[in-house]
Amino acid sequence: MDHRIAISHASGIAAEAILEKLSESGIAPDSLFLLDNEAHVGKRLPYAGGRIAIRDQHGFDFSQSALLLMPEADAEIESTAIAQGCLLLSHLIERESPAIFMSDAEAAPNISYTETSLRLAGAELCCLLPILQALDRMQSIAHLGVTLIRSVEFHGKPGVDELASQTVNLLNTRQVVPSVFPEQIAFNVLPEAADSRIISDLDHFLGTISYSPMVQTLNVPLFHGFAAAVQLRFESDIALIDCRKRLESLDNLSVKQGSASPISDCNQSFSCVISHLEQVTNQHSGLQFWMIADPMRYGLANNYVNVAEFLLKSFL
Repeated sequence: MDHRIAISHASGIAAEAILEKLSESGIAPDSLFLLDNEAHVGKRLPYAGGRIAIRDQHGFDFSQSALLLMPEADAEIESTAIAQGCLLLSHLIERESPAIFMSDAEAAPNISYTETSLRLAGAELCCLLPILQALDRMQSIAHLGVTLIRSVEFHGKPGVDELASQTVNLLNTRQVVPSVFPEQIAFNVLPEAADSRIISDLDHFLGTISYSPMVQTLNVPLFHGFAAAVQLRFESDIALIDCRKRLESLDNLSVKQGSASPISDCNQSFSCVISHLEQVTNQHSGLQFWMIADPMRYGLANNYVNVAEFLLKSFL
């Protein structure tokens, strides 16, 4: 079998970010199969200075590729790829095994040769883990609270389209009918039940936490981007300057003194920004900060490509 990579739902927002990262990593165009639904077949997507034509993902022979990257849920494609001997990578696999995460500096993940599919960490977890793991190695984190602030791109192109159409309709005093979100998202904020797998994955990667992390999720009317308000407490006191220096040493991360936003600082970026890094007065074991990132690039794409490259070099 050729060590080729197939990418399903290739015209989607997440796949666009993955392709950009793959191009940077040096994966040759003839090593890729771009797949999507019939309506997109024949469309040519830019890659590494050229273009690759999309094929029909529901009629594709997955035995031609070693890996399938599936950034959007699709039970039919998932079962077909596995049956045809293609190793499936997706953050949307419905299984309870711990997620796979691999940063640029992270040690190789523990993966069995018998796996037929791997559940990768989701976008939010991929954004948070490099920061939380770095701090946890300095001093064990005892308690963690996170508010996840999601743009509509977490719901893919349908989410982006819904925000755009609702905004236009409301500005023209026309009625809006939600379909992707349970209520109007334009000019609104919608809470969402936290994904239990994010909580269990944080427990898995940060084994020192004495009780399950507290996670809240908010959907906001932004087209792109991700932010998180993080509050944590270490098992003992720690110096703020040491935390700042440790975070500033991480690849693709910067710490700002002033304000930062997904639009101005991390739009279409493979890096993230931390601002408002501070300790509450007389609470030297506590730390809080605001982080922002492009969830599809700094989050999903980095992890998908890092894991795929590791598998191609070490497993396949």
